[in-house]
Amino acid sequence: MQDTAMNLPNIKSAELKALVQLLDDPDLAVINQIEDRILDFGEEAIELLEETSIYGLDNEVINRISELVQKIRFNLVYSKLVEWKNKDQASLFEMVLSISAMHYPKMDVNALRNLMDKITRDVWLEMNEDLTPLEKVQIFNHIFFEVYSFYGNKGNLSAPQNSLIKDVLESKKGNSLSMSILYLEIAKRLNMPIYGIDLPQNFVLAYVNDESVLSAKHRVLFYINPFNKGIIFTKKDIDAFLKQINETPQNAYYQVCDNVSIVKRLLSELVESFSAVGQEDTAETYKRLSKAID
Repeated sequence: MQDTAMNLPNIKSAELKALVQLLDDPDLAVINQIEDRILDFGEEAIELLEETSIYGLDNEVINRISELVQKIRFNLVYSKLVEWKNKDQASLFEMVLSISAMHYPKMDVNALRNLMDKITRDVWLEMNEDLTPLEKVQIFNHIFFEVYSFYGNKGNLSAPQNSLIKDVLESKKGNSLSMSILYLEIAKRLNMPIYGIDLPQNFVLAYVNDESVLSAKHRVLFYINPFNKGIIFTKKDIDAFLKQINETPQNAYYQVCDNVSIVKRLLSELVESFSAVGQEDTAETYKRLSKAID
């Protein structure tokens, strides 16, 4: 039994390579059966598929291999989204990393996590329990926007790079939603009661009273705009903004939203961004992903 267990990866590798060699079968029904079997391998098939020698294979087979890898990656992220939603959105940051990995499958996830750890640690070192909420946010803003130089990218707002968290962490610039997601993640790690506010044409944050977080209506102490260097503002400023964009005020524009709403908006923005740059296939992929949390 031990020898069989040790040889199992080799057996799977041999089977997968054999299946790949059959992808040039002229019978479409046979091809579909082969592809279904390859998809059954799941994540472990990706590396094996990518390592499979393509020499001697025609372009059609090579394209089928590429499409299979894309399908497997899609299925993995889709499943993660379903599981994440059912587990009370355990980690917003980890979920947006997975969404970013759809576009950057080879990205260095650990490097991005380490950067977030470092930023969080630097903010924590400046904090103490005697500070007021406003003072805590001022320290947070100093580290995030001045020391690490994050800023809202006001140029080329339709670029997908403004929404993909890998690009945002590496370039230090993003849109109102991606800036807010990073801000939220650090705040969560520091036990700061900061939550998202899903505004039309904008996304901001609210610092709430700890005791009212679980109530039907949260008592917002003040609002924060990460897209504009963490500037503090009030309900009256939201009133003015809604009037400026001719939007009728709604309770949802003043109260905190959950992480599912944030991820839905992120996926929606990615669909719009990739469509705007002519990458309709990628836009469709993110549109299909959003169905996982409908």
